[in-house]
Order: sequence, then structure tokens, then C-alpha cells
Amino acid sequence: MSTENLEECKVFLRKLDEDTLDERAKRRLELQPITTGGQESQPQRESGYMAEAASAYINGNYRSAIFCCACAVDQVFRFEYLKVPGNKYEDLWQKRHQLTFGQVIDKCKNQVARLSPFIEKAQLLNRIRNEVAAHPLFIDVPCSSGTERELRDKLVRRDATVLLKLVGELDGDREKKIEDTVLISNVEGWRCTFREAISEESGLPAVSLIGFWVLIQQDLLRFLANRAWHITREILEGLYPVK
Repeated sequence: MSTENLEECKVFLRKLDEDTLDERAKRRLELQPITTGGQESQPQRESGYMAEAASAYINGNYRSAIFCCACAVDQVFRFEYLKVPGNKYEDLWQKRHQLTFGQVIDKCKNQVARLSPFIEKAQLLNRIRNEVAAHPLFIDVPCSSGTERELRDKLVRRDATVLLKLVGELDGDREKKIEDTVLISNVEGWRCTFREAISEESGLPAVSLIGFWVLIQQDLLRFLANRAWHITREILEGLYPVK
């Protein structure tokens, strides 16, 4: 790497930092600090994952933030499982494959009494991880035929439906506000709510609603990442309170 290229990169990053400073500061304020302590030992990697989660959220990388929060709690559950006398490291593996976060939660449910108050929170976090961060909701399809366009429309609607359902379970008013938003096309001559547009019965092509969906999707991801952070905070501070 030449000195000239390095200087160009510095200029670019300084400009980017300046342009995004206000928005990053707002996102930083949305994350309540996580304070743990006490005499209970904690897994070493937990703090590293949470530092990555905070950095990702502040920089607008919401899926990464969700994933890191889930990884931190996954580490905590494995750690607490192994602290129980008689439990073994090999228990967390199945046919040479490490158990998933969901499987670890299920295993801890009846075997680690200390984790009982946090099982439902961990299950919700795992669901947010799976439905938003780990497994793709929407798969873009290059459309060169009617069949491919039909598949693309179906996937876009599934994407919106799944994400909105998850948001609705956490904040019903937010879901209703989005679903009741009226979409209007003066060119194509139609008017309907977003709920009607994403329904399976809708005859609208997906391109008619993608613009609106792109606008609100980041807000929904931000909301879910924020919830993931606060769920993780409740688990960590509940398990390792400051004395």
C-alpha cells in the first residue's frame, strides 16, 4: 500500500466520520450502558461480543449488532451450563457438531436453575437472531420471465410479512402504523394500504411497494437491534449484578 493511497483513505474516512457523526451519536445514546460485576465469574468473550454489538449498532449495522448480542448470551449460557457440577463440555456437542444457540437454551432450561428467569428472554433473542440476522429473509431473483417475477413478488411479500409480524409482537402500535400507511400511484392509478399491498391476494407487482419497504426496513432493523441490545442487557445485569 502506497503512502498516497493511505492518505486518500484517511481523507475519505475523515469526511465519512464528519458526515455521519450526528447520526452515530444519536444511535450511541439509544444504547443504555451494560454494567455487570459482583463475585460471579463471567465468560471472557462476552465483553468482546458486546463491544462489537455496540460498534455495529452505532455505525448502523443492525443485523451484525443482533448477531453479536446473541453470541454474547450464547457464551453466557454455555458458561453457566458448565459451572453446574456434573455437566461436561462434550454435552454441548452433538455428532461432532456444536449445539446451536437454540439447542443450548433448551438444554439449560431444565438443567441450570440459575438461568430459569432468563430462558424466555434468550428464546426471544434467538428468534430475532434467526429471523433477522442469521437466515436471509429475502433472496433477490433476476427477473427475465413471468415465473421469476412471480417468485420475486412472493419473496418480497414474505420478507415484509415476517419482519412486521416480529415487530408487531414487540410493539403492536408500530406494526399497525406501518400496515395502515396508504400507498398511492398516480401513474398506475391505484391506492391501497401497505397491509393490502403485501397480502397474498394483492395483484400489485412487488416493484410497486419495494420503494416504501426499503425506506422503513432500516427503521425496523434498528428497532429490533435495539430490542436485542436491551434483552441482552437484562440478561447480563440479572446474572452478574453489581454488588
